[in-house]
Amino acid sequence: MTKIKSTLTVLLLALFVSGCGFRFVYNHLDWWTNWYLDDYVTLDKQQQKIFDIEFEQLHLWHRETQLPAYAEQIKQLKVAINQQINEQQVRDNLTQFVQHWQNFLIAAEPKLQPLAYSLTNEQKQQLLAAIKEQNQERIDDDEDFTEQEWLAERADDQKDQLKDWFGKLTAEQKAQVTLLSSHYQRTFTSRMAYRQRWTHQFADVLNGNLAEHQYKFEFYRLFVNGSSLRDEAFNAIIDHNSQVFASVFVYMVTTANDKQRKRINKKLDKVIGDLEYLITDD
Repeated sequence: MTKIKSTLTVLLLALFVSGCGFRFVYNHLDWWTNWYLDDYVTLDKQQQKIFDIEFEQLHLWHRETQLPAYAEQIKQLKVAINQQINEQQVRDNLTQFVQHWQNFLIAAEPKLQPLAYSLTNEQKQQLLAAIKEQNQERIDDDEDFTEQEWLAERADDQKDQLKDWFGKLTAEQKAQVTLLSSHYQRTFTSRMAYRQRWTHQFADVLNGNLAEHQYKFEFYRLFVNGSSLRDEAFNAIIDHNSQVFASVFVYMVTTANDKQRKRINKKLDKVIGDLEYLITDD
């Protein structure tokens, strides 16, 4: 289930990534989701049939109700950028994207909950083993980075993202973005502690032989309100990093030259065009 969530998170983030294949990915999201799902649990024929039907309905709901909301937000963001957006507006946009994701979780939960409830013991253990393996892989990968190496990579990633949207950065912009990015705080330890808490509680729900009404309650709590398991330290880091991103973004907007401003407007128009195309392309 977490992989499905991650897949659709990527879909939302794709709005801010240069992706000429965004239309293709969205229109074939059923294939992509099944492909990722296979890495976590093997459904039987009846479960797969139910999943395909429910996903098609969810996809249609998302196309009809959520894509228009994304398009409207991007249009308003474009206006704000061209009127010298401020840091609070950037943070408000980030909050709005989180709310879009929450809306999706609320819509997806009643469709995925019965499927999770139908899993056999073997399927449950397969799913939990895959989630734990993914968590361990992330831990192993992170061990390769010192704090300074992480900050350097974070700064490089930030500059690459900005380059994609604004075009080539000036030497002064590169230096300032590197400086501002040095204020990012590493979330890995807190994030993995949160993921492991979530995984542990999800395992308890799957293996608990709970009555169906109790199972529904616990599944909803973890699937829709799972972020409540974050501790205060993690939430504080997320809030801090949002502020850092806002300062970086506002800096780029306020220092953008005519060529850079033209590029970001063109990129935003492309995103809006893609969304409007997908809204009607059913």
